[in-house]
Amino acid sequence: MNFHKPPQMGPVILLILQIAIFSGCDQYKELTNDPPEITNFTVPTEVEYGETVQLRIRVFDPEDDSITYSWEVSEGTLLGGNGPEVQWTAPALPPEEIVPPKTVTVHVYVDDGGDEDISKTASIIVYSRPYRVAQTLSGTYTLVAKQVDGVPVEVEGTLRLTTTTFTREFKDVLEGDVSARPQFISGAYRLVKPFDERRGTIHWFADGDPVPSISTYTSDGKLLVLFLTAEATQYVYSRVGGDPGGVEGGDVPIQDGGDAEPEPVNTDPLPIEAVEEEPEPEPEPVNVDNEPIEVVEDPVDPEPVNFDGEPIEITDETFETKVLNAALPVVVEFEADWCPFCRQMIPIVDAVALEHSDTFIIGRLDIDENLQTTERYKVKGIPAYLVFRDGEVVARFAGAMPKQVFVQKILDALK
Repeated sequence: MNFHKPPQMGPVILLILQIAIFSGCDQYKELTNDPPEITNFTVPTEVEYGETVQLRIRVFDPEDDSITYSWEVSEGTLLGGNGPEVQWTAPALPPEEIVPPKTVTVHVYVDDGGDEDISKTASIIVYSRPYRVAQTLSGTYTLVAKQVDGVPVEVEGTLRLTTTTFTREFKDVLEGDVSARPQFISGAYRLVKPFDERRGTIHWFADGDPVPSISTYTSDGKLLVLFLTAEATQYVYSRVGGDPGGVEGGDVPIQDGGDAEPEPVNTDPLPIEAVEEEPEPEPEPVNVDNEPIEVVEDPVDPEPVNFDGEPIEITDETFETKVLNAALPVVVEFEADWCPFCRQMIPIVDAVALEHSDTFIIGRLDIDENLQTTERYKVKGIPAYLVFRDGEVVARFAGAMPKQVFVQKILDALK
């Protein structure tokens, strides 16, 4: 007789009990806990040396577990490393200031008590502002103009800049076949606050000389203009490969420095050979009784009157009214937006116009927009200054120059 043995239920029951016990312990929770998800990680890509910034991370946890954060940085000072937001201060700027950038690594670890941690890593570039400016100015330049007290000096030369050093080579251009001996100056330079790529101050330390030469500079990426106040000397350099003319296709040189004797000019816009016939006088208006009517002439507009002391704008259309018929002497500045010498003279011209508003007026005329007047007075280089009194040119000079030189030239012309 065959008997079926009943199934052995003991092992099955034991397995069920083990699963129930294991599911209630912490180890089971760790194995079944989904890790959090990083939804946002805010870290700046670059900061300046010594700058303090906020680092931030945002996470989503399906089980809404308690989360801890652990931040690490390779350099700098970290505050509040256990929260989702911390403050970090970049390394301090070294004493030499002009130093290359460095990379700082940021790590953050996120733990929700589960078996799997998550983390995020980012890099921050720490840079020196003066280094950035020095890097922009670095390159090889050709000397295109030099002025001493507003007077042009014939000279050839080059300037080579790295982020910390300079080398100057120059030689005077002599008359005839005489060749001047080249001169070399090299050393280190230091930028002065505020650091700006377009304008600022540089201290030049020639080798062996602890006392620097101080100059201001302006740069538009192509031209570098240096002005040494103590020597009243200005250098204009063109970056190799740049456009020394300042404007493509232009035939008006940027600079025509120095004094120039007033040229005889033809105030008549017609050629000198041409003779303009005088127009026949208009018949006097008459009334119905054929008696002459008195004609009242319009009064001459005495403009410009320099109430606010600011330079006035002059055009071809307003030149006669604002310059030739002006009650006060007028100094007309022939200029253009693209001319670096003109930009350098802006604060000087503005200050002089205000200080001498009761003596003379200064007006600006854009040569590109007012070709008729520019050609009429034979302006070949800018900035050029023509001094008018009673409608006549009494002096003319050109070039960028110190304020005291600019004022004296005007006052000498009006004596």
